[in-house]
Amino acid sequence: MTESEAPADSGRGGSGWRVGCTSVLALAVAGLAGLAYASVDSTYPDVDPEKRARRLSGYSRDAYAALGINRTVEGGYVDIDNHNTYDSNYCYPDGLFSFADPPVEGAYQLIHGWSIGKVDRAEALPALRRVRDHLKAEGWRITRFGKDEQLEEWSVKAERDGGFSTGITWEAEFRRLSGGSGGPCAMDPDTSQEKDEPYESYGEPELNSFPPAMTPGGRGR
Repeated sequence: MTESEAPADSGRGGSGWRVGCTSVLALAVAGLAGLAYASVDSTYPDVDPEKRARRLSGYSRDAYAALGINRTVEGGYVDIDNHNTYDSNYCYPDGLFSFADPPVEGAYQLIHGWSIGKVDRAEALPALRRVRDHLKAEGWRITRFGKDEQLEEWSVKAERDGGFSTGITWEAEFRRLSGGSGGPCAMDPDTSQEKDEPYESYGEPELNSFPPAMTPGGRGR
């Protein structure tokens, strides 16, 4: 990927991830706001949050390994440039942004995001090309690759059947690589945990562990 390559296509924004108010900060700093997925079906399948979390972090670790950068991203949040965390959104009957109706009780959309700092252009751009090639080989549909038309950002973003998305972005101004994976809305089979208020919908799935560390070899420790 070079600066002279054609700008990435931004016309598919409605099929990637959309960021709810509970996760704007986490995903904006991770460069994931353009990867959105919004379900338009309120009949969501039952999926245990831990199982969904393992799947998403697995997608992220696989893409991260393809970068070929010799850095390990530990689980948890250190600062804006170094984190590896899960976040969640509410789900609505007519899509993620249909606020006319209350959220679907017991439904959640889980997102995994990560970020590392101090990554130079000479390292980042060839790494993004490797990720694109790897994702294509693994059967992902590449929905965006190249430089943003207005920002000094280069991205690779992809989707696969079932409403799953993954991607990585390099921000020149901050020398930051960030990425992650997201999936469609699902129902938590166990919604027995207490909420802050009885009328509040379920928006924070109960997860028993941080995401595993992402290593250059792609395996969590």
